[in-house]
Amino acid sequence: MSIDNFEYPQLLARCREARDGRIGALSTGEQLAAALVLNRPEWLTQMGYTIAEAVDRIGLIWCSMLLQVQRDLGD
Repeated sequence: MSIDNFEYPQLLARCREARDGRIGALSTGEQLAAALVLNRPEWLTQMGYTIAEAVDRIGLIWCSMLLQVQRDLGD
């Protein structure tokens, strides 16, 4: 998979912020992506989204990066 040089670091940084308790500073799309990466379905529920709706909202490019972001956050 080819990871976009701009979007991947941005998504990784936003997920780190959410993990560290700063989710409120993120856009809706960033919050949804972070909820998926961090396996926080309760965040999706609080935002009024299902998993399928969250995936649709963040789009294919970010969806293609979710697993790699999750792996990199574990390092």
